[in-house]
Amino acid sequence: MADVEVAKTSNRSVVGTMNEFAFEAEVHRDHRRMTDPLQLELRLAETPCGAIRGDSPARLLREVAAGRSQ
Repeated sequence: MADVEVAKTSNRSVVGTMNEFAFEAEVHRDHRRMTDPLQLELRLAETPCGAIRGDSPARLLREVAAGRSQ
């Protein structure tokens, strides 16, 4: 375990992405009855994000792990 610091961001793209994830998590939970946290996490990981140029976190991680990221 490592120490972390939580602070405000001035990057509106990050704030927008976090708000979108919160909204999508609520939709999946309430309307699709997706209550398993792991399933919800995996679904959100496939969501395209403007903060990473429209890519999804899962796809970007696969590229980084394969050594293909820029």
